[in-house]
Amino acid sequence: MITEILQTFPPAKIVEVLEEFLTKERILGINRALSKRIHGVQVGIEAPYDVHNGLAIIRTAEALGLGHIHFINAVMKKGQGKNTTKGTLKWVHLQRHTSLDNFLEKTKGMIFAGACPLGENLLEDLPVDRPLCFLFGNEKEGLSKEARGKCDILFKIPMYGMVESLNLSVATAITLYDYLKRKRGALGRGGDLSDKEFLEEKAHFYVRSLGIEQSNEILKRRLL
Repeated sequence: MITEILQTFPPAKIVEVLEEFLTKERILGINRALSKRIHGVQVGIEAPYDVHNGLAIIRTAEALGLGHIHFINAVMKKGQGKNTTKGTLKWVHLQRHTSLDNFLEKTKGMIFAGACPLGENLLEDLPVDRPLCFLFGNEKEGLSKEARGKCDILFKIPMYGMVESLNLSVATAITLYDYLKRKRGALGRGGDLSDKEFLEEKAHFYVRSLGIEQSNEILKRRLL
């Protein structure tokens, strides 16, 4: 229903109408979060073996300022992950893809960087001057051969201890923290949203803050 609301009413009108129903603290919090939002970096998780590990990534990614996460060939039940994600599902765009090809089509134009223990590139060497989507495989087998073949870059996180691999959510957290720190340094600012994207996301956050049904009722009463 939220998609229908955002398609029915102009973002500027949604913000204008709903703003009076939000506290100053919530408005400031939304503006602060969106000023640090980055859409030029996304994350894809291929067939997570334990979906809760994949869902934990949503919480980490949102905390670090990302808004787009992709699940590829993931088996999920309705309502699954609410405790794991701690409410962050409201603030991100989680897209589910039934195949790798579908995912690649939806993210066309981005560099695909696949996490792989045998990757020739190190995490710190990844370019920050183009839109990039990280791709992680599942905990048992890593990225599929097909996914590795589709990646523009295969990278690894240097490890200096006896352990040979990292937990999926930990590997993703390390990757995103390091990369986004360099990305923001290159941008010279906290986020990369255009004015149009900022307004669209603000409308999305306002609807989510008030609740979809309540927002829809208010907007229909005021604008239709």
